[in-house]
Amino acid sequence: MSGDFESSQKAIDELRRWTDANLSSENRNEATTRLHLIDRLLFECLGWDREDCSAEDRFNGTYTDYSIGRPGRKLIVEAKKQGIYFELPPGFNRPSCSIRTIFESSREIEAAIKQAISYCQERGVAVGCVCNGHQLIAFIGSRQDGIPPTEGRCVVFSSLADMQTRFRDLWCDLSKPGIATSHIINTLKAEPALPPPEKLSKRIINYPGFKNRNALQTELQILGGLFIEDITKAPEIETDFLEECYCPSGALSQYAFISKEILKTRYSILFQQEGEISSFSPVRTKAGLSGDLTKDILAASMSRRPIIVLGDVGVGKTAFLRHLIKLDAKDILDKAIVLYVDFGKEPAFAEDLSTFIVNKASNQLLADYNIDIENRNFVHGVYRSDLDRFGRGIYSDLRQQDPALYNQKELEVLDQKVSDRPLHLLASLNHIIKSQKRQLVIILDNVDQRPPAFQERIFLIGESLAESWPGTIFISLRPDTFFQSRSRGALTAYQPRVFTVSPPRVDLVIVKRLQFALAQLEGTGRLKTFPTGLILQSQTLRDYMKVILHSFQTNPDLMALVDNLCGGNVRQALGFLTAYVGSGHVDTKKILTALAMTGEYIIPVHEFLRAVIFGDHIYYDPSASSTVNMFDISLPDGREHFLLPIVATHIERIGQSGIEQGFVDIAQIYQLCQEKLGFLPSQIRYAINRAKEKRLVETGNQSAEPIDDKYRITTIGAYSTRKLIGDFTYVDAMLVDTPIVDDEIRRSISASPDSDIEVRLVRVDLFRQYLNKQWETLADYGLTFNWKEHSESLENSVLRIRALRMRGRK
Repeated sequence: MSGDFESSQKAIDELRRWTDANLSSENRNEATTRLHLIDRLLFECLGWDREDCSAEDRFNGTYTDYSIGRPGRKLIVEAKKQGIYFELPPGFNRPSCSIRTIFESSREIEAAIKQAISYCQERGVAVGCVCNGHQLIAFIGSRQDGIPPTEGRCVVFSSLADMQTRFRDLWCDLSKPGIATSHIINTLKAEPALPPPEKLSKRIINYPGFKNRNALQTELQILGGLFIEDITKAPEIETDFLEECYCPSGALSQYAFISKEILKTRYSILFQQEGEISSFSPVRTKAGLSGDLTKDILAASMSRRPIIVLGDVGVGKTAFLRHLIKLDAKDILDKAIVLYVDFGKEPAFAEDLSTFIVNKASNQLLADYNIDIENRNFVHGVYRSDLDRFGRGIYSDLRQQDPALYNQKELEVLDQKVSDRPLHLLASLNHIIKSQKRQLVIILDNVDQRPPAFQERIFLIGESLAESWPGTIFISLRPDTFFQSRSRGALTAYQPRVFTVSPPRVDLVIVKRLQFALAQLEGTGRLKTFPTGLILQSQTLRDYMKVILHSFQTNPDLMALVDNLCGGNVRQALGFLTAYVGSGHVDTKKILTALAMTGEYIIPVHEFLRAVIFGDHIYYDPSASSTVNMFDISLPDGREHFLLPIVATHIERIGQSGIEQGFVDIAQIYQLCQEKLGFLPSQIRYAINRAKEKRLVETGNQSAEPIDDKYRITTIGAYSTRKLIGDFTYVDAMLVDTPIVDDEIRRSISASPDSDIEVRLVRVDLFRQYLNKQWETLADYGLTFNWKEHSESLENSVLRIRALRMRGRK
């Protein structure tokens, strides 16, 4: 066992000796028993920290003696004064027994156990314990296996001598590490919690299925992807694209469902924890490109340290770097050699990353600058001084005596130089810079798309390049990787210069991108990168993209949907666009017909949302969709349908106070959800993990601690809890992925195809009524989240759709 176990074992020996020497204090009252005995048992013998414990926790007018565990409570201890004992039957020597057996030994102990069980059930704490300092009884106070806690078994330690003799059992069951592994659950052979009922998706053949596209939708999908996403990769139009489509970072969204203060302080809490606020600067200020960055581009090669471009995934770090090189810093870098390595496109793993980067740089010198570092004349130029020195060396006489042998020896020198590819590339770059008077810029981009260990390796290589190569090194990283690595990884020994990139305004990005794509289509009907003779005669695509552009310019609800659900990830926002263009869930023919007849079609939110939620599938698939199912549950507990929105709205409400830039300590989440509402820690963890995975919240902990301890709401979380959860399209999609604990309702809800709108209306309304019933037990807690409001919105949506269908029939 660990050293903690050994020191705790010594502590139990000392506690027993101390009590034996203080037998005269047998009549300690409860407070003194806690001070003299139970505190020492918990904090010295069982490894709990005092910070883990809350004494006299109040809930519904009752108080627990000890509530233990952080962030969620994991153990409740009910203390009794020293004089209250229980007596086991003669000859009893088992480590556990039924709780009923203990009840028969003492009415006072029976009352204490029942009291502790009630505390456990009210607060959602699994393990309870009653202790008088000399004796200890532990049990499962809140069960999920259908057995009443009083009908279960308990672990019994009849004296301190018993605890000393069986200390390994005591440690495994009730110590801090023991409780973390749920050892006592196995000791008492409690059945694992029952899983929730099967989801509706289990009844669907070939779930989630793939949505078929007709010929028109397929054509639009291909062309849409080409003109919305792939257009950015065409080098022939890169400058035009950057001039017309680039949107500076840092501008605040006017559609965001969270406060501007939170948007402004995107990275501030991380810098405060780092304690080096002055070493971080935004890439842009209100006046334009940061002057500090311009200076650093010139000075970085002299300072021998890389420039870190820090930003979340999809905020536009690549676009910023491209715009910087091509336009912003054009005067400085007009004649620079820019070597670019995109780790977002390259193979997932390269055995020798240093060699990989050297090869990429060598190939780019040839392809982009027509510099062949293996060309005979170039090699002779690079090593002219070495050849001159060779000519004055021991083989100098051979120049006249045996010219062929001299040339052979000279070639051997050059071969040795060129064979060491990293050193040869370095020598070549130095030669180019000196002879051509050019600056060198090396960009290691999209490093943040790789695992943390890979990112650290790239940083170390970048640091080495900055130290030895004659140029400016840029490395793009994510904030979480950067700060974790500064705390305990490869970056601890370095002081890089860091510039932050915040998201641009998504609405401007979308509009500019669509306008640029339309201009390409309206002009020649081709891109410069198309093969000669290939022209796309697709008036359909032009019309369709005009519809999308007009819709985003005139429908603020549509822009709010995309802006909030992308969460600042511009790449994902554009992905939403391409998902819509040619989606099998969109009636393309209807749109084009309406445009031809009326000259206008404005995309409704529900139509765009279906394309986003379903993607290529017929049904919602949580593993493939960026959208979270707010209603999913981990246990057969109908209240849990609302746990995720309760967590998200609670984080948002507390975060609005402005303290900690909107970040909320995880303990406050458990305080509400476990101690007030009685959810189990496993349920809360399930909700938080889903919120993190689907980016409803972001974490503020970038320290060396292995767990996240602070959370802040994102636009995705705010929009999901305020808008989506009461939206018909969203609820209809989530139905197939939601376990329903009411057997009758579950049997009544159909898994019919999504095209049957009447069936969908009926099942959504049934589901709404089911959720209303589950909400009843939470309705009186005065929570920030209120399902009743969303239920009314959902009901109105169903009525409105039915009314529209009736008018259509007439």
